[in-house]
Amino acid sequence: MIKIGILGGAESIGGNFVRIEDGDRILIFDQGIRFDVMSNYYTAFITPRSISELRDLGVLPKPEWYRGADEIYISHMHLDHLGALSNIPEKANAHLPSLTVYEVLEEKWRESPTWLSLIPRKYFINLVEQKPLETDKNGVMAIPVSHSAHPSYALLYSGREENILYTGDFRTESFLTDEEFARIQGGIDLLTYLRENRDIKVDTLIIEGTNMGSNRPPITPSEASEMIRKIASKHEMAIATLHPLDVEYAYFLLKLASELNLKCYVTSEQTARLLEGLSDTPVKPIVVEEYVGYPTFLEKALLDEVERKSLILASYGDVIDLIRDLATAVRGSLRNAVAIISEPEPELEEAAEYQVITKWFIKLGIQHYRIRVSGHYYPYELRDILSRIKPKKVLPIHTQNSKILSRLITQIYEVS
Repeated sequence: MIKIGILGGAESIGGNFVRIEDGDRILIFDQGIRFDVMSNYYTAFITPRSISELRDLGVLPKPEWYRGADEIYISHMHLDHLGALSNIPEKANAHLPSLTVYEVLEEKWRESPTWLSLIPRKYFINLVEQKPLETDKNGVMAIPVSHSAHPSYALLYSGREENILYTGDFRTESFLTDEEFARIQGGIDLLTYLRENRDIKVDTLIIEGTNMGSNRPPITPSEASEMIRKIASKHEMAIATLHPLDVEYAYFLLKLASELNLKCYVTSEQTARLLEGLSDTPVKPIVVEEYVGYPTFLEKALLDEVERKSLILASYGDVIDLIRDLATAVRGSLRNAVAIISEPEPELEEAAEYQVITKWFIKLGIQHYRIRVSGHYYPYELRDILSRIKPKKVLPIHTQNSKILSRLITQIYEVS
């Protein structure tokens, strides 16, 4: 009989840890960091000293959770799911969405003067790249989903007597068209795949519930796209922040730059590396040399060469330095400029200090807008999701409001 243990994430957003025991096969899906716990013990001045300290505090998974498991699958590379590969206590295969993306992140972490330097893997961890829509030797298939990290997968395990679908983090709508999504993410999305493969039966669905209990406006990518288009079209220069793994949003911004006939500049090295890996983009991004120092075949420009009619892609951490530098380097460059701040997910991972950022924008006379497009489905979409997946059993994860999610699931099944 198959045994499913949700050892992390049952009552928290992040820190997912799913242990599946099926006979002699033991699999782990995600092994994330608990940023909510981390914020209780650390500040800018009090920082982690070791992996063992983080483990003892409950920030990282316990060693015994890994016992007997040598196959670990990561749904996407936000740290509340990827976690620290250095925390894996024994020799194991870590199945990652992209080795290229991970190696870029790991290089940054190794050089970090912060606790992030603790994250990189130990020598006995073997990295394996997941292949979308292919069932591997362990019976696991990675199915593309839309989320604010690239690439992101749901994980379908075809067990001896039961099929288990773990959604990871996902939303039902993308910034990309269906064709763009399939090309960039390596295949069609989860709900489309299940619709086209009706013979796949899901016995147990482990579904995230990030937005359960939230009163935030449920803004979709298409609605946000229209807002951003209106804002950018009324200004000469638009500065947009984004998570460095959010390829979907970055691609939309490139399309917008093409549509509005704007030059597109990138000041985030990680974003530049991801865009460099795309075979076809609406416009060719130009990297700003003062911010992107690695060797790249992308066109380069100095900061004082940045044109006023432009769209600039920046990271949360760099955006204030960028506007201060622009104000100094290019006289009048910020006249009729606007900033579009997209809220990161997970927010605690980015440590974005919005009040400080806001004061800088006001100081420099820049109008800014704060837009949150969730990388997660909204509660009103749950009924449609369940009607498409048709699971026999549903287990909540990645939510602070599991009672609300469980109640909604019960109500949906009672009506149907």
